[in-house]
Amino acid sequence: MSQVSTSTTAEKPEEKKRNEALRCTVVSIEKSDGGPGGESENDWYRYVIDSPGSPITGYRRGKKSEIVKYLNECAVQLEDRINNRRAPRASAGRPKKS
Repeated sequence: MSQVSTSTTAEKPEEKKRNEALRCTVVSIEKSDGGPGGESENDWYRYVIDSPGSPITGYRRGKKSEIVKYLNECAVQLEDRINNRRAPRASAGRPKKS
């Protein structure tokens, strides 16, 4: 099992600071014997993303470097979703019923 960080060496300082504060992070990427449906190709990886509430486990096919990039982007997008969900929401304009 390999540990994967959301930060890379080519990050801009503001990106690095943001990634260090993420609660959604890629925890592991492991080479898998096949895909989730029993596919037997040898280019499948199993991954775990740690997120508030519960970890997210999945499979992805491809080159490891592409999968790392994809999962790091997923972690950032998950974080954005979590932050937007907790932000106050504006009313749709309907008056409240009394």
